[in-house]
Amino acid sequence: MPGRLEGKVAIITGGSDGIGRATALTFAEQGASVVIADINTEGGEETLSLIHKNKGQATFIQTDVTKAAEVEALVAQTIDAYGRLDYAFNNAGIAGGPGQSVAECDEDAWDQVMNVNLKGVWLCMKYEILHMLKQGNGAIVNTASIYGLVGFAGGTPYNVSKHGVVGLTKSGALQYAKQGHDRTHR
Repeated sequence: MPGRLEGKVAIITGGSDGIGRATALTFAEQGASVVIADINTEGGEETLSLIHKNKGQATFIQTDVTKAAEVEALVAQTIDAYGRLDYAFNNAGIAGGPGQSVAECDEDAWDQVMNVNLKGVWLCMKYEILHMLKQGNGAIVNTASIYGLVGFAGGTPYNVSKHGVVGLTKSGALQYAKQGHDRTHR
């Protein structure tokens, strides 16, 4: 019996471990062709191997989500390999330094967390949406955190970045949700 996602293609960023790996394995088990994207080559190759051992279809593309050219290439390589992009799970993220208050956070720590957690999601959405609009459909899920909905005393850059992901996701949904409909899995 074919999986629910047979014939579909998904990009999973942050697919080298944790939630990203679990998602990539699940998509592959359901029949999707999975593109695992991560800066961590060793972990990405391990996820790829796990999918292949289970007879799934997958590709690993080392990607730094903070670099526009790399994200654009990720989407282009996905289209070249599989001809489409149905789903994207923008999951790459970092925690940053623990216990950083607003006044204690240094600029480098702030920039690193914002670049990976917020700019990375924006760049992924930008290039995924451009293709999905041409295709006429697609679905994007972004990982935030409970800290995107509530505040906490430490970890200011992480907290702020996850609030930003929630806002970015809402903005994207309001702007693009009615422009294409995937009616295959309702």
